[in-house]
Amino acid sequence: MLQQKISQTQQQLLSVDQRQSLKILAYTNQELDTFLNGEYLQNPLLECVRERQSDHVESLDSHYETASSYRDAYLRQDERTTDRRTDIRAREPLELQNQLKGQLNIRKYTPQEWKLIDYLIECLDEKGFFNYDTKEIAAASGCPVEMVERCLSDLKKLEPAGIFSKNLSECLLAQVRAAHEQDKVLIRIISDYLDDLLRGNLSTITRSLGISTAECRLCIQKIGQLNPRPLMNTESARTEYIIPDILVTFEDNSWKVVLNDSWLGEYSYNDYYIHMMQTTSDPELKEYFREKLERAKFLITSVERRRNTIIRIVSEILEYQSDYFLNGGKLLPMTMDALASRLEISTSTVSRAVRNKYMQYRRPILLRSLFTGTASEKTDASTDYVHKKIRDLVKNEDHARPLSDEKISGILKKEGMCISRRTVAKYRQQMGIPDSRLRAYL
Repeated sequence: MLQQKISQTQQQLLSVDQRQSLKILAYTNQELDTFLNGEYLQNPLLECVRERQSDHVESLDSHYETASSYRDAYLRQDERTTDRRTDIRAREPLELQNQLKGQLNIRKYTPQEWKLIDYLIECLDEKGFFNYDTKEIAAASGCPVEMVERCLSDLKKLEPAGIFSKNLSECLLAQVRAAHEQDKVLIRIISDYLDDLLRGNLSTITRSLGISTAECRLCIQKIGQLNPRPLMNTESARTEYIIPDILVTFEDNSWKVVLNDSWLGEYSYNDYYIHMMQTTSDPELKEYFREKLERAKFLITSVERRRNTIIRIVSEILEYQSDYFLNGGKLLPMTMDALASRLEISTSTVSRAVRNKYMQYRRPILLRSLFTGTASEKTDASTDYVHKKIRDLVKNEDHARPLSDEKISGILKKEGMCISRRTVAKYRQQMGIPDSRLRAYL
């Protein structure tokens, strides 16, 4: 029997300004600059000490050719910058396409085939694998299946060996063929027993192929020298620079925290338009200026609140983790909930304030990486610290007699970290470290 019931609940809804303020808190300095720049262009009541208009003119002018000569363009110096002729040129977006297409015979392909080759290159994933069916590509590109298969076959012969492979097995086989390796057992293991090898089922391989354990180990050693990701040392090797959002120094026995935002400029109110708003008799114009002034006040207040909130949070982190930053000690367990409780703010505020932000103290540090859970209820060590201890133990172990998870657990317990064998195994797997049986063969 259906019954209707009326109940009253209390629910807090965030206003538009509150949601916008939270977004501003989550912005990195670069994102905040882009956001404020857009607001500046739309709001006449918003003023910036840094002259934005000249920035936009320079940016627009750079898209067009000028009547200056090569010598003038090359030698022209800006008093705000240093000579840029020795700078390293940034990696071109089409570098991978050029690198691959440069290995092909330019006269061998028709214009349609070159377009198809460009399309096939764009279909590569970040590892360099090609996971699409040729019929699917033919339908999407409008090219015959035979053309797709022919071009794909040629692309699979390019360097780095293994590129355009459909899976790991095909990728490794391509590298074996490129090295002119004739070991039939090695080829069989890669072709038919790669899953068993990755699972550590060596007895299955030796029995099925009728080979000795020593012969299997030799094949494992050869496989370990192959590259499982063809693009590991090409596309992913570009240099990226980190611009810290927060700058930290330790002076006079205390922490000094400032936001790296001076380059954003100082935003204030435009006195000229405020005077116009106060003197105009046009009600529509007065209302327009009033709305823009309220928006400008909100933005300036939100940016200042963001600055103060981030400084408070970073200062509290530094005080709590002083031994870690000053003496290289252990990173103490610290959660966002605990930090928010100490500062009497919400956990979501902490989460937004540290989102994608880097702090510069001796080196750039991602703020989120400083928040960890406790590895065990019986230890004060953080999960990151236990990970580091396990990595160090594996790195320094006797490779002929690798440490089992049980032995690692015992060593950690002697050092005051009561970590079970099962937890050691979980952490080891998270870090991609093989078990002791496999490490004995690698």
